[in-house]
Amino acid sequence: MLKPRRKPQKVYPNADRYGEDGRRLYSAYDGATVARRSGSQVWVRRIRLATITLAIIAAILAVIVISALPH
Repeated sequence: MLKPRRKPQKVYPNADRYGEDGRRLYSAYDGATVARRSGSQVWVRRIRLATITLAIIAAILAVIVISALPH
């Protein structure tokens, strides 16, 4: 018979903060760094840069269209 697979264990960022006696080595308020934050910050920067670029292009196109209209 096939055995069901074990669920993948979660990787807790503060898992290494307990000593051999089970007591905490650090305060719970000292948050460990999470790798996902830096990735999301990169995406936020890219989206912000894309938004600024699109706004500049829209402004340039508006100036071109307005200047091309007959007076």
